[in-house]
Amino acid sequence: MSQAALRERLTRLGAPARIRAQLERALPRGFEVVATPFGDAFLRQDVISLPALEPDPGSVAYVDTETTGLSGGAGTYVFAAAVARPIDCGLRVAQVFLPHPGMEAAFLHALHAELVSAQAMATFNGSSFDLPVLRTRWVMARMPGELEHPPHVDLLTLVRALYRHRLESCNLRSVEERVLGYERDDPISSALVPDAYFEYLRHGFSPLLEAALEHNRLDVISLVHLHSRLLRRLRGGDAGMDAADWLALGRHRYRRGARADGWRALRNATSFADGEAAATAGLLMARRLIRRGSIAAADRLLAWLEPRASEDVRVAVARARLFEWRRRDPQLALAVVVAAQQRMPEHATGLEPRRLRLRRKVDNRLRDRRKRKVWGDQIQASISDGPA
Repeated sequence: MSQAALRERLTRLGAPARIRAQLERALPRGFEVVATPFGDAFLRQDVISLPALEPDPGSVAYVDTETTGLSGGAGTYVFAAAVARPIDCGLRVAQVFLPHPGMEAAFLHALHAELVSAQAMATFNGSSFDLPVLRTRWVMARMPGELEHPPHVDLLTLVRALYRHRLESCNLRSVEERVLGYERDDPISSALVPDAYFEYLRHGFSPLLEAALEHNRLDVISLVHLHSRLLRRLRGGDAGMDAADWLALGRHRYRRGARADGWRALRNATSFADGEAAATAGLLMARRLIRRGSIAAADRLLAWLEPRASEDVRVAVARARLFEWRRRDPQLALAVVVAAQQRMPEHATGLEPRRLRLRRKVDNRLRDRRKRKVWGDQIQASISDGPA
């Protein structure tokens, strides 16, 4: 759009002369004016090449926002939002920019139009930050109704569920490096993004604003590849998954109600030779068998797991509890604890209180049994000595 046409639109909207002058000389490159019922919004869109995703996430709108702060609340503005959607010829990336807070209603309307055409929406920490901030701005801008959007999935939640055991940090940079194998040459630090926008508002120009907008675009492009990778992990299709990976997948599947998938993942975790993750998966399986009343099956599972998890005292404790409480056989439980003390001397001190308690329970049972036998003999003798 020419400067004359842009000046005419801004004049029609009643923008102050100072704002019109700033926008004429400092609007970021590539943005075009899009008419909305609330005035003009500024949109940049392009299509980039994208290799075929396996699995294909489908019609998902990937969203990332840039704000004036991380605290949220009524004083935090969203000044840029990028929406990426896979299409037949690649990846369409649309970016909406807020050149002045007075144009927020048009900005939000343009962003909303990009979201509602998708069947689903994905963000990174959107449940805790992006969506609450957008809902707040929607209300503050006096937009009609509520901010509607497709069903939402927070990729940070999936990353924490499936990869927390492998990552020191679950921020997007660490995930890109450790999960996607991609080290980004970021044009600007995340901490400097709000400062770039504030400088733009004060002076009508900021040399870092283009870098901040590119940072926003790179974030949303990463989400597309991350979602595909997470879907592959959810299906158990990642090569090289170890016991800890299968354990994390099994736990997540159970929490989401997919019990059959969760059971298969835990069973795959126990197939590894040894290790804490394999033992933990076996314990979770045994616990679920016990809840279903399959006591014998749980006993067989723990007995099979015990020599494989030779360094994990939890298996021995679980088997002892099974004998003590479910089988009502403290003598077998005592034998398991004594064997564990001999096999794992480093845990002998910790198991000693349990061994003493079981010893007392066994002795009390033997004493009660002897008393009942004496009473029975006395009753039998009195019956025999009675009148003919």
